[in-house]
Amino acid sequence: MEEGKKEEVKEEIAEEAKVNDIVAEAKKAAEEIRSALNERLKIIEREEKLISRKEALGALGGGSFAGGKPEVKEETAKEYANRVLSGKKIQ
Repeated sequence: MEEGKKEEVKEEIAEEAKVNDIVAEAKKAAEEIRSALNERLKIIEREEKLISRKEALGALGGGSFAGGKPEVKEETAKEYANRVLSGKKIQ
């Protein structure tokens, strides 16, 4: 009978060890997930800053034509010929 109890105790200890291993693995996985989420949060914050900076730069200037001269498009020989031969009046 004593041997049966010893076997049961050994089995219980083995089960507890398995449970402890599973818990340890779960804690490790949770820590990795937390780390990845923190890294993703930093990336998102950086992206938001870049987007807001890009919007601010666009609003402040550099990308608008206000105050500048419009670009003059030169007429090609073919366009000139088509315009003259079509008989349209020149304004």
